[in-house]
Amino acid sequence: MRSSRAPRLLRGTIAAAVATFVALLSHIAGGGAMPGWVGIAVPALLSFVVCTFLAGRAFSLVRMSVAVSLSQLLFHTLFVLGLFAPGVATGHNHDMNAVSAAVTTTSADDMITMVHADATMWIWHAIAAIVTTAALYRGERAFAQLRTLAADVVVWLRHRILVVLTPLTPPATVRQRAATAVLVLPRRVHLASVRRRGPPLAHVI
Repeated sequence: MRSSRAPRLLRGTIAAAVATFVALLSHIAGGGAMPGWVGIAVPALLSFVVCTFLAGRAFSLVRMSVAVSLSQLLFHTLFVLGLFAPGVATGHNHDMNAVSAAVTTTSADDMITMVHADATMWIWHAIAAIVTTAALYRGERAFAQLRTLAADVVVWLRHRILVVLTPLTPPATVRQRAATAVLVLPRRVHLASVRRRGPPLAHVI
């Protein structure tokens, strides 16, 4: 059971990591603000769950495309969490209000504006989804080819090692047949000479 879950977890982790990185770049390129660690960690965790659930035991381009598309939607919606305010308190004030004001979330109006982004933002997220799916597909195929190549190399090396270590002496069956032929050949010659021998010449006369 663990061996069957390992490829799915690995594939989901890689897909979530790549999707998070590409989505963050596309979000910033589309005009979005840099989110805080909450705005990155929450969609990354949800993307891991979605990608792992849709990954399956074998790679599927359709399932991976759906997972990446859902991840992009989560990224665009949840990147607004934990944004740093442009103006934060400075100085040596250790008051709890100043600390809490240093890291704030955007207002409700700003969140609504960022969630309902313009067409440019959605285009960038669509590009990110295409790039992520293509990268994961190419990576999966490259990994499969490398695994096949490694298996072929192992088979070739095993064959070469067996050829080098195999002794050059003939097999036991060949040696046994050769010894039997040497022992039987004189008996056949002796019996043939006895069969051709006739009675003594004196008794015949």
